[in-house]
Amino acid sequence: MRANRRRALLGSAVVLLGAGAVGAALVLSPGAVGETSSAAATPTAPLPANGSGAATPTAPLPADAPEAATPTAPYTLGPEPTSVATDEPRPSDAGIDVVLSYVGYEPSTGTVQANGLVAGVVADGGLCTLTLTDGDDEVTATSEAFADATTTSCGLVETGPGIASGTWEAVLSYSGVDSASVQVTVP
Repeated sequence: MRANRRRALLGSAVVLLGAGAVGAALVLSPGAVGETSSAAATPTAPLPANGSGAATPTAPLPADAPEAATPTAPYTLGPEPTSVATDEPRPSDAGIDVVLSYVGYEPSTGTVQANGLVAGVVADGGLCTLTLTDGDDEVTATSEAFADATTTSCGLVETGPGIASGTWEAVLSYSGVDSASVQVTVP
């Protein structure tokens, strides 16, 4: 019985101490519930952050300055536009230009590799053909073209291994249009 009485007394003491601490905090803190002080009642303008996290004071606004507008409605998207900016269509006789941007022998695979683009058309599909000629000998390789931002790319065009040594003339073609001829040496 004595132990129960001690527990009840100790529990009551803890509750009273906690309530006293909360009451002291309310009495000692400025601007507590139901209280106003002159510092708490004076409106102040917000201080903007200056990038370092510290606030930078701003000059007071003149008395006749209009109040800043505050948004009252959430941002909403408008209807899709009926016309959009696009490039003018190219005339049908503008033609295309095939550019062989790289051609070289790759010793690790024993192949000739090429890369190029087609200016004047942006399209997926179509066939890029690399043609190598050395006298009467001819080797061809193809790759499927794909649309790039402003051109059509041929990607990597690679022959099979085992091309005979010599100096070969390389030409890249797309839709019947050929690039300028470039020489490539196979050791």
